[in-house]
Amino acid sequence: MSLLDSVHAAGSKEDELMSIVAVSDVHLGMKGSKEKEFTDFIEYLTDRKIEHLVLLGDILETWRGDFNKVIIEFSATLGTLNKMLENTQIHYIAGNHDFYLFRLNGLLKNDLFPFKVEKHVVIRSKEQEFFFFHGYQLEVLCNPFYKSMKTYEAFCEHMCLAGDNAGHTAEKLWEQLLSKRSFLDSLKMFPSEPKSALMSLRQPPEMRIRNYQKYKIFRPIRELAGAETRHFLLPIHPEQYLIYGHTHEAYVDDEKKVANTGSWGFGEEKKCEYIEIVDDKVSLKEFN
Repeated sequence: MSLLDSVHAAGSKEDELMSIVAVSDVHLGMKGSKEKEFTDFIEYLTDRKIEHLVLLGDILETWRGDFNKVIIEFSATLGTLNKMLENTQIHYIAGNHDFYLFRLNGLLKNDLFPFKVEKHVVIRSKEQEFFFFHGYQLEVLCNPFYKSMKTYEAFCEHMCLAGDNAGHTAEKLWEQLLSKRSFLDSLKMFPSEPKSALMSLRQPPEMRIRNYQKYKIFRPIRELAGAETRHFLLPIHPEQYLIYGHTHEAYVDDEKKVANTGSWGFGEEKKCEYIEIVDDKVSLKEFN
């Protein structure tokens, strides 16, 4: 499917407000996640009958636990999403911590799956097209060591499949990389302890990226997200507005056409943040 094929038109009535809500990084299954608040949020959106809900990745935490257990444990919460389907189109964008849902959705080819899982989606509001993706792609591109998206996504999938033994999976992945050491030796900035670098990916983004400060990775992520030339590296059209998550840093920059959804109860202030778009206007909001 081409990028344009994934564009979704606004409602048929031109005088109606076009409403889009995007939320990411809920990490259901991780210690400290706010299941009740998220369920209340979904019920609140259901009553409002918004047109599009974008679940912008890392809604489920399947790196720190068996993904079967996570699906079962939070079945009631996930079930609330089914109530929205009559009036709302739901888009599930794969994050790094729930990446296997993307693969599972494709493998099952199940029409009963409540929503399609994609790596990105484009939704047209009134006059503006909005490009949504989780944002791990930005971290990979800004990583000072290694910029292979394919390798990183393979790592994410393995971590999701690791069950309760994520450390063992990271060990196996390191062994696979070690078998290609001759290539890795040619990388000037490959870390002195690659295995530790892989294991660090298990940390929450705000902790992991903070640990990268000596390589100045945090600022480049935000700079790349708002760069005029971002379409050189990302499947986004120059005129589109980028909405992403992943870093747990919420902000809106209309001038550069970029916004971040923040996170759901993580970070220092533990806010339940989300982005709402009404007729092209992007707003950062907090659910209380």
